[in-house]
Amino acid sequence: MTNVRIAVAPKRFDQPGSISPDQLRTIVQDSHLNFLIGAGTPSAFFGMLGDIEDALTTIARCEDATDDAKAIARASIQGYFFDKVILPNTELLKPAPNPEANTVLKSYAIFGQTLNRVLLRRRSTLLSKKVNLFTTNIDLVFEVSFERLGVGFNDGFSGKIRPTFDLGSLNSLQYRSGVRYEHLSEIPTFDLYKLHGSVGWELLDDPATTSDIVFDSLLTNVTTTLTALDALRPKLIPIEKREDVDAGKLLAQAANMIRSDKIATFTHAYDRLVIVNPEKQKFATTVLIETYYELIRRFANELEKENSALFVMGFSFRDEHLRKLIVRAARTNPTLQIIVFCYNLTDRAAYEKLIPELDVPNGNILYVTPPPPADDADEDDDVVHFDLDTVVTQYFAPLIPESTRGPDGQIELIFKTDDSGTA
Repeated sequence: MTNVRIAVAPKRFDQPGSISPDQLRTIVQDSHLNFLIGAGTPSAFFGMLGDIEDALTTIARCEDATDDAKAIARASIQGYFFDKVILPNTELLKPAPNPEANTVLKSYAIFGQTLNRVLLRRRSTLLSKKVNLFTTNIDLVFEVSFERLGVGFNDGFSGKIRPTFDLGSLNSLQYRSGVRYEHLSEIPTFDLYKLHGSVGWELLDDPATTSDIVFDSLLTNVTTTLTALDALRPKLIPIEKREDVDAGKLLAQAANMIRSDKIATFTHAYDRLVIVNPEKQKFATTVLIETYYELIRRFANELEKENSALFVMGFSFRDEHLRKLIVRAARTNPTLQIIVFCYNLTDRAAYEKLIPELDVPNGNILYVTPPPPADDADEDDDVVHFDLDTVVTQYFAPLIPESTRGPDGQIELIFKTDDSGTA
């Protein structure tokens, strides 16, 4: 076991576009807590992508390109998405992940540990000690980091031999009974909703149980897809960076290439992944459609509750369906408070463009932005960005009562390590 100390920086964030500790403490203590985590949160490990959804949609609708060119361009983008977002999950599951994987796992573990301590000391006896974690990410960072940390979380799967997805298992509370007097105490719980599916989900092939999604800890579908992709790579267009995700350029390159028969094998394997694809035609199976809309319904229900709070991190609001749902909830539920932590000022401008102020007459969406750099700042060294670590240490860690923290303003996190001592 290793003790990890995270120092709470002394810098104050009391400029316009911030939220005071007292305001945040009141919200956390007296509200139903929900978090929406997007792809920008673990991007340090998975990498930022270009606008894949628009590129794939443009390719599908292009009338001037041949079917072969479309197939090559589409497979090239899917291969890029697989390499950047799906394949890195295999590293997370290793007994001793590499330093990059450990960094993102530790960030999520600190996030979970901090919220766990806040919930443990929650004043209200009317509200449960529960947090709903909604994420559009398909990775396994939450599952791996929370399991290694040892906090209680519910991802919707029940069963030991072959865990099966069951939405009925979500939204339940956990209690611990005392040995002597059978006194019940509630255990902080995190309900994890994977709105876009997961690389760890697998759809059963048995026709009699086609509605069953099981958890595949071995990532069998990922391995199968990687084998098909590696065989196809020489016949695809290399995409190295987000700027290369350009539908027009890819179609122009693909027009001079010969379509490989191996594309069908890769496409079949890729479509077996139980994820919402980043394109307008999002769903590969009816089961995923049903699961997706049920998860979205759960999300909407939580936002409709009186005195609910939604904290948003790393979410771009470009998902039209979710954006409209959030705006509608903000309009119809004046007791809902939405706090959006913006990575930088540019992100705030983009969010406000997508959600005009007139669309939210209740004024219950607050954009929290980093402080502007000082005039004498040394380039990027003194520029603050609201990544997960900064948001946790600057806003949520100070909510833990002083009696549980050291005099130096630090919090402790016990994080399990392997036998070699590697975190």
